[in-house]
Amino acid sequence: MNIDKALRFGFLPSEMPTSFSSAPLAAAAPGLTPLTLPAKWTAPVRFGLARAGGLRRPMEIPNPLAQISLVELCSAHWGTLQKVTARSSISLTRPVKKPARRSLARICEVENKAQVAVSRMPGGSVTLRTDISQFYGSIYTHAVDWAVRGKAAAKRAMRAHTLGVFLDSRLRESREGQTIGLSIGPDTSWLVSEVLLARVDEALCREHPTMAARAFRYIDDMTFYASSAGEAYDVLATYERLLGEYELSLNAEKVSVTDGLEPVESPWVGPLRQARFRDDRDSNQSQDLIDLSSLALEWARRHPTEGVLSYAVKRCNPFPAGKKSWPIYRDFVIAAVGQDGSVLRNAYEVLTFARAHGLPVDNDRLVEVLNALCATHARLNHGFEVSWILTLLRDLELPVDLDAAIEVSKMEDNTSLVLLYDAMKSDAKLFRSVNLDSAVRRAERKGALSTSDWLLAYEYRASKACRPNKWDDIIQWKDLNDAKVRFLVPKSKSRAASKLKRRRPLFLSAWGY
Repeated sequence: MNIDKALRFGFLPSEMPTSFSSAPLAAAAPGLTPLTLPAKWTAPVRFGLARAGGLRRPMEIPNPLAQISLVELCSAHWGTLQKVTARSSISLTRPVKKPARRSLARICEVENKAQVAVSRMPGGSVTLRTDISQFYGSIYTHAVDWAVRGKAAAKRAMRAHTLGVFLDSRLRESREGQTIGLSIGPDTSWLVSEVLLARVDEALCREHPTMAARAFRYIDDMTFYASSAGEAYDVLATYERLLGEYELSLNAEKVSVTDGLEPVESPWVGPLRQARFRDDRDSNQSQDLIDLSSLALEWARRHPTEGVLSYAVKRCNPFPAGKKSWPIYRDFVIAAVGQDGSVLRNAYEVLTFARAHGLPVDNDRLVEVLNALCATHARLNHGFEVSWILTLLRDLELPVDLDAAIEVSKMEDNTSLVLLYDAMKSDAKLFRSVNLDSAVRRAERKGALSTSDWLLAYEYRASKACRPNKWDDIIQWKDLNDAKVRFLVPKSKSRAASKLKRRRPLFLSAWGY
């Protein structure tokens, strides 16, 4: 694990808006005053991720000082950690060093998962599927030591100066001393989780040798193509026992043993992927867009907890850029955002791409819809949706209306409050009318830089929205400010982070109209 890449590409959750970046942190990290260990306990910033069907996933942004310490440890012992993860013959998500958007890559990327699944089917006639209950949130940090050096050895010398003990300590330091749970988001959590499950996989395949050829695991979802129901239930019983040895348990609602070989993809994927999408004439593409959007909406109704609408939005390539096709596509994207907040990431890419290529974005209507959604999600403290909407409005140079801003000012979410203050600085009406006293008090509170408000406290103090309070007498925070580190990046860098690649349709000789 490379320290610079781990901080630059593997620190913030990949679902964070492009208005935030940890690249400045990575650049400044080598010049920081060395950290004193053992470190003070810190808390991560909470960031609730929107998922299809209204479900949410609790992402976290660790305190950067705690994360630097953890990354340095993982980097120094990368060889050992990699050897442990390599013990699994069924993991498709084992981290490896190869070019990727994150600091590490999966040994099998998601687009190749279906192909691998089919390759594991021969010899099977029954499908066993399992899922670990609250996987990241239930990992016992002491069990990480058990995975690194073996449970018996770890229990004999619990205070030994070994990698497993140090990992246990760093993980707890980043989550207020808790021994249960890892932060969902940073690549270090993914690496540690694979270390733990590699030991389970190894033991499972040792007891059931056919697993290596007929099973695969993707993160915490394991699939096994058994030769009979009896074999499937034998494997299930063994797997449950082995997980229990590391204080993990299966999610009973997601465990299934099914006669026959189950399809490797959801039933809606094939129809949407194969849907006709012509680009010879604008009229043909317009009709295909209407058909595609109707198909997507129907499948989304049948499978409300799956990312049907996000897939449909991404499916449109070449980019619908005609006088007829673009307004249809634009309106479908905006409508999809209203039905499923997780589409906002895709909407950001589509709308900023369109604006950059000279296509009309229908500003008045877009402003109205986005501000209404912003106010609604702010009342529910939905940080993912609000922060993406504020980022989209900022990068399209569209206004945040007063009602939405007032609702955002009442939120707990750090990312939304940081973006709100940024919007207020360039809008005199908002600056006069929106009261940020509550957010400022949180940012100024003594010790805030070590709490779940560390992002709010640092950005507000660095931008002079409140007093720095001597950076809580933590020299490394002052070092970061002196190096002009900001996690909120300018509009130009935010747009550059979105790399949507779409072809121009054949019926257009040039972009824009």
